[in-house]
Amino acid sequence: MVKCSKIKHEGFTLVEVLMVVVIISVLAAITIPKISSSSETARRNADIATAYQVKAALDRYQAENGIYPKPTTTEFSATAGKVTAANFIPKYVAKLDIATTQQKTDDANKGFGVSTLGTDGLIPASPTPTNLIMIYLATDGLGAEVRAYDPTLADILWTSSN
Repeated sequence: MVKCSKIKHEGFTLVEVLMVVVIISVLAAITIPKISSSSETARRNADIATAYQVKAALDRYQAENGIYPKPTTTEFSATAGKVTAANFIPKYVAKLDIATTQQKTDDANKGFGVSTLGTDGLIPASPTPTNLIMIYLATDGLGAEVRAYDPTLADILWTSSN
């Protein structure tokens, strides 16, 4: 007499496993772009906050000294995205260099740039911005403006002149 035994198989079928893989793939396709987009928004917002803090530090300097720093090579200048200002750093702000800015852009555009305000106290149309955060100072020490730019330096994200 031949015995028939029923073997009980436990586990998932191939179709069930494939369905789970498809569902996970769809969820990943939806969430990954949102995560990367939100991190770029966070980087932009960090640079806007940094620009705001720089303007606040410049205003504190002006309140204590009667004038803003002047854009000279000895008093307040920027080279390769790093600001050099002995009377301003570290008393009013810890550091201003390429590591401070967060947006992804060409290395030449990272950090801070310093330029002069026009004689009318406005930011001139040229020269064009060179860095993510630009500090514009009046040569007579009577004005200061700060702008944060997008990674292409084409759009202004924030300006202190509003």
